[in-house]
Amino acid sequence: MDVIIIGAGLAGLTAAYTLTQRGFNCEVLEKSRALGGRMATRRHQDTSFDHGAQYFTVKTTAFADFLHEVGVTGDMTPLAAPVVSYPFHNLTTALEDASQSAGNAVSGFPHRYVFRSGMTTLAKSIVAQIGESRVVRECFVEAIAWDATGRRWRIHTRGDNTTLGGIRSADWVILALPAPQAAQLLERSHPLPTPFTTLQTALEGVTYHPCITVVWGAPPNTAYSGVGALRAASEDYPIGWLAWLDRLAPYRVPDGNSIVIAQFGPAASHSLLDQPEGMVIQVLASALSTHFQLDLPTLRWVNIKQWRYANPAVCLPNLDAATAVADFNLDICGDYLLGGRVEAAFLSGLAAAERLAQKARQPLPG
Repeated sequence: MDVIIIGAGLAGLTAAYTLTQRGFNCEVLEKSRALGGRMATRRHQDTSFDHGAQYFTVKTTAFADFLHEVGVTGDMTPLAAPVVSYPFHNLTTALEDASQSAGNAVSGFPHRYVFRSGMTTLAKSIVAQIGESRVVRECFVEAIAWDATGRRWRIHTRGDNTTLGGIRSADWVILALPAPQAAQLLERSHPLPTPFTTLQTALEGVTYHPCITVVWGAPPNTAYSGVGALRAASEDYPIGWLAWLDRLAPYRVPDGNSIVIAQFGPAASHSLLDQPEGMVIQVLASALSTHFQLDLPTLRWVNIKQWRYANPAVCLPNLDAATAVADFNLDICGDYLLGGRVEAAFLSGLAAAERLAQKARQPLPG
């Protein structure tokens, strides 16, 4: 049975891995070159850094087992320095209160983790397991069309060459996209059977907080000695995350260098979407001064990334709308179904694969 999965984030790749293990023929279509969605790693000279998800936790045995199965546990390592909530009245007390415990974690995985080689490690390991040929990059899905007679999907794609562009066919489709992008795809795909209107409306009701990430190289400093990262206690602060990579993951930064990562909070990120780099740097400098009493140093280099769909603000309340289209061999997955965590994306992809596998064993309707 042929399955096309649209989106190569963790949810989509998890679904592909799970279904491939069960004998389904899967193909993953990804519009960009990168794998893993917001589990994104970039390089600058001799340094690699993550400008999406900064760490992950393990709170279910299913995720723990999966990490072992795809062979990434050897590359996992706890954050090397404390994450402190701000604002605080006393740094010493704040450091004492800071804990690396994830809370309700699975035995053996009590910490906040990163991969030594970067957060894309997990996506790359999954693709290595299912086969690189099953993932088609830089392939944009224009529309999908349901063939009621043959009970198959036609997937209309475009890309830079004829291998990417054209029409594909599959028995099943899984939309592993952020909800707004999935809704836009359904809108472009009209006409579809009537229940898809309900699904599209439900997906349009999901909203996201954006996130602007700024990474820069700076001279080594002693600001907030002993602290690996500062995390805002509420979404009201302009900077939600301020981290020193040379403290959290010193093995990824050459000696004598300091790499700082700042991620703006929801309100500030909304206001900075699509704004010029100079404005982003200006707001960053003001926030560092006001809330951290830090001066933005002369930047050796800077990398700015905007995530329009970073964290679900309003999740899909239930799967009723998706259940309504199950007879048309389509399912959805993504962290917007369970909450904005790395593990939530995994669990969502796993659940979609299990629903598909169960449905495939049932007799055809009618």
